[in-house]
Amino acid sequence: MASSSSDPATTPTEFISLFAVPKGALAQQLTDEISHLAHREAAPPFPPHVTVAGAAKSRAEALQLAEQLAGRVKPYRINFTGVSAGTTFYQCVYLLVAQEEGTMAAAAAAREVFGLTGAPPYMPHLSLLYSDMDQGERQRVVEYETSRLYGDSPATRLLESGFDVGSLQVWSTPLDDSSLKSWRLVGEVRLVGQ
Repeated sequence: MASSSSDPATTPTEFISLFAVPKGALAQQLTDEISHLAHREAAPPFPPHVTVAGAAKSRAEALQLAEQLAGRVKPYRINFTGVSAGTTFYQCVYLLVAQEEGTMAAAAAAREVFGLTGAPPYMPHLSLLYSDMDQGERQRVVEYETSRLYGDSPATRLLESGFDVGSLQVWSTPLDDSSLKSWRLVGEVRLVGQ
């Protein structure tokens, strides 16, 4: 059953994202690391997450579709493979996620349920930094984060190599807000697929 933090029935169409979210000590470590990088690079902080899908929907419709999806997707594991950089604001520096069966099946089911035909190939990742910095700066941050999360220091070494996904969170994530201050948790669905 979806839990909701607001009345979704009166919400107009907006951009909705489905997130797989780490829990416990790993979630706190990643939250701290994202905040550290945001402060260091003058960028916005955000909650740690792996985006499963994103679409323009009303909150009510998104919650209904997320419930349908949860009935089709069984719990799965996300495994990190290292730090990398992309070319866009939302894929600046991230932990790359292994394209394993459970991760890819969840994304494929989400695309089908949410009607996302023609979307680019799914590249699962957990962002550490959102920024429009140039590629040289991105590579500098990749090296810095690789040292912190995979180096010898027990104070910053990644606590776990990934996390188990037993639920998906539904978020309102307006694309025109690069400050991310308007992001809101809409609800969460427990994965019950067989």
